[in-house]
Amino acid sequence: MSSFSFLFLLLIVALYAGSVKLAALLYKRARLSWRDASIFSLILLLVLGAGMLLNRLSGDVIPDLVAVAASVVIQVGIGAWYLAARARTLDGKPVGSKGAAMLSLIAYGLLVPLVMVWAVMHSAMMH
Repeated sequence: MSSFSFLFLLLIVALYAGSVKLAALLYKRARLSWRDASIFSLILLLVLGAGMLLNRLSGDVIPDLVAVAASVVIQVGIGAWYLAARARTLDGKPVGSKGAAMLSLIAYGLLVPLVMVWAVMHSAMMH
């Protein structure tokens, strides 16, 4: 793996950890440590990356739209599991599974415009 690839993976984890922290702030001013946000980002990178790799190795059997929908569901599910006890309200109580799922969904929504801009730029650079 080249150093550029490693830096790109670190950038992805940092961007997603930042969006999770921002989502926690936007969602009822919940508190979440950078450590937990980074671990959550790494878990998602591993799980979603493995899914994408398996899809590519099997000849792209899952259409892109279905893959995106599945990734949102997986992301919200992992968020509900991992962040439920780690994200806390201002009172210090855990946000729970529903709150953690909402936090994950907000974080996903924060990254959609950034990913769209990247996709357009990547497409323009390839032509």
